[in-house]
Amino acid sequence: MKRLTIKKLIVISQSESRSLEVPFENGLNIILGGNKTGKSSIIKSIFTTLGCECKRIETDWKKLISAYLLFFKYGEKQFCVVRQGKKFQIFENNEDSYSCIIETEAFHEYSNCLMDILEIKMPCISKDGKQFNVTPPLLFRFQYIDQDEGWSRIADSFSNVAYIKDWKPNTNKYVCGYLDDTYYELQAQKAEHILEKDDKKKELNYNQSFVSRITSTLTQIENIESVEEVTTDIESLLAKAEELRKMQFSYNAEMTVLENDIYVNQHKLHVVEHNLIETKKDIEFAMTQEDELVCPICGTIYSNGLGEQLNITSDYAHCEKLITELRNSISIATEELKELKEKYNGVSLEIQSIEQKVRNSQELLSYSSFYKNKGQYEIYESCKRQLEVLQGEIDSYVSKIAIIDEKINEKKSKERSKDIREDIEGYCRTLADAINLPKTFIKLRDFVQIIDRTGSETPRLVYMYQSALYLYNLYRTNSPFNFYVVDTPNQQGQDAENLGSIFKSLELFLSDEGQVIVGTERETGMEGKASNVIKLTEKRRCLNNINYSKHLELLEELQKTAISWVAFNHKAQNEK
Repeated sequence: MKRLTIKKLIVISQSESRSLEVPFENGLNIILGGNKTGKSSIIKSIFTTLGCECKRIETDWKKLISAYLLFFKYGEKQFCVVRQGKKFQIFENNEDSYSCIIETEAFHEYSNCLMDILEIKMPCISKDGKQFNVTPPLLFRFQYIDQDEGWSRIADSFSNVAYIKDWKPNTNKYVCGYLDDTYYELQAQKAEHILEKDDKKKELNYNQSFVSRITSTLTQIENIESVEEVTTDIESLLAKAEELRKMQFSYNAEMTVLENDIYVNQHKLHVVEHNLIETKKDIEFAMTQEDELVCPICGTIYSNGLGEQLNITSDYAHCEKLITELRNSISIATEELKELKEKYNGVSLEIQSIEQKVRNSQELLSYSSFYKNKGQYEIYESCKRQLEVLQGEIDSYVSKIAIIDEKINEKKSKERSKDIREDIEGYCRTLADAINLPKTFIKLRDFVQIIDRTGSETPRLVYMYQSALYLYNLYRTNSPFNFYVVDTPNQQGQDAENLGSIFKSLELFLSDEGQVIVGTERETGMEGKASNVIKLTEKRRCLNNINYSKHLELLEELQKTAISWVAFNHKAQNEK
């Protein structure tokens, strides 16, 4: 039975000339270190190397690490994944030599290569319809409980999954073995046939519209007495259109004059209204003064007799009359402008109608010339035949989809679903006993535990289910699901009793058939039985310079191998 076993992780910081090598064994591995000693960063680096983007990872760590190297074994073969920024490389390790399998910055190219190694065939569809094999963050989502995100939601610690259609239910069913590679191949075939069928429908609709237009045109052609008659009609329409354009020009000139008149009169109106306001102020001021008044601005003395007051009043009346005349003039001009615009728009619509008639007649002439000169309906008949072909292709896709649906339904056995659910629930009960969790809390939907509890019960439900799924998969089949990583929480109110229950359950994970990696701040009590214990003591200084030169030399060796591989492939492609 093939197993996936992580052998070691190497992280390199070229900016600090420091590195770290963390070995792993079969069975239980414990990474023991206090807060900020790099425990979680090391654990996240495992998944970062594999291409799983953790939702939370320290920015300082990401900036610090320039290269990640993860060594793993699958079956009898050993491999190394190297990640530097967006670049992924996979090497096969045979004794002390390495051969490059792939180097790419295209995530799906790398992912497909890794899935080939793991013998995984689970076609997925992106939300925009693209098809590719399952990716590492989908495949490994149940095999990691993240210290930051993983204790409140099940299998939701990676960010680069949401662009994939139905990613949760599909991986739920795949990881537990309910739906296998064949099922997802059928689903992918179905999705591809649906897209092809929809494309053919679009083509059919377009051709139907085209044939309909030709049919209408042919009907008109049959009623044409002569090409000369249509030509005469076109000339008449063009002459009428020219006359209408002259009317348009005339209307436009008249509208310009009216618009100028309205603008001038509106300006005059503004001036007179302002003068009226000032005259009213003068009258009110004069009525409050004696026979002589002193200008409040310049100090000049003026006579303020009855005659002078009447003159000011006369000016006020004159302003009012002028305002009335200007408003009437503006109103009349505005109404005339409105009528001219309506005439102008009417002429414009008539011109558009004539132009469309001309285009229709010209098109009719083109069809008429073709069909009457050639004397055959080749295009028309060809389009009609194409409609029949397209409809046949659509019917064929409908039939293929129906056959695939039957095969898909055969895979969805209710009896098998019940057996798998009961098996997983059995392991859940074992874990529930170990961590003092009531068995009545066990509720699976779509093969996944429902999180409907709060407080300290939520993380225990998460831990119970993902641990149970690991044990369920441990002996089920050849798969990469026999490793499990748990980063225990340190800032979520986990009391000693709660963590003690979790630590006690580690007794279940000692089997060398699988591999469990646990990161913890506190001793678990299982250090004596664990296959491997890694202790971190210095805060933020888990990197060192002890093996930096050796690690850098290994990285450089791998890069030279990759360069040779790229050059060889480039040459082979050019020779094709």
